[in-house]
Amino acid sequence: MKQILWCLLFVSGSCFSQTKEPNKPGSEYDGVAGSPYLLKDWVNGTVYYKNGRVVTQFKLRFDCPRNYLQMEFKGQTFSPQTASITSFVLYPKNSRDSMIFRKGYPPSGTYNAETFYQVLTTGKAVLLYVLAKIIVESKDILPSSTKRFFEDEDEFFLFSNGAITKLIKNDREKLAAQFPAQQASLLKFMNDEELKMRSAEDFIKFTAKYNELNP
Repeated sequence: MKQILWCLLFVSGSCFSQTKEPNKPGSEYDGVAGSPYLLKDWVNGTVYYKNGRVVTQFKLRFDCPRNYLQMEFKGQTFSPQTASITSFVLYPKNSRDSMIFRKGYPPSGTYNAETFYQVLTTGKAVLLYVLAKIIVESKDILPSSTKRFFEDEDEFFLFSNGAITKLIKNDREKLAAQFPAQQASLLKFMNDEELKMRSAEDFIKFTAKYNELNP
C-alpha cells in the first residue's frame, strides 16, 4: 500500500541563518531513499532580491519537496529568507543551459505566490514547471519492512493574462478543452505532431502553438 505524504513547506526567518542539512538525522528526510534535490550537486547561481540586490558568490541547490532554495559558502549551508527573493538562476555543471526560477504567480492548488516555478518558455503565455518530489511509503505485511522513498511528479502550468492554469497531462482532448477558444486548433496540432503530452518538450511545443494562436 502506498501513502503519499505531501511536504510543501515555506521558510521564513532571518535573511540568512545556518541550517541543518535536510538529509541528516532528525529531519523529515531521514530514512528516505533518493534525493530531495533538483540537482545532485551544489551549482553556481544568481539570486535576485526585491530590493535590487544581486548575489552571485554562493553555491545553490533547490529542495523540491519543500520548494526551498539553499545556499552554501565555504562549507556552510544557509537558509535565505525566501520572502525577500524574487527569482534565482541555476547553472548546471556540464550544461550550456541555465534554469530560471520565479515566484509571484497566482495561487493554484497547493501552490501560492511564494512558490518558485521553473520558467521553461517566454512569451505572451509562459510555460511554468514544478518538479514536486513527494515522499511515498510502501508498506508490506510487516511494519518493519516499510520503505520510504522520493517519487518525481511533474506539473506544468500556463501563465497567461494574469491567470495560471494547471495543464492536464497524458490526454490531448482534455488538455485542448482547457482552452475552448483554441480547442480545435490545439487538438489538431497535438495530433499532427503526435505529442504524448508527458514531457517538457511536448509542453514547450504546445505553448509555442498557443502563443502562435494568440499573437
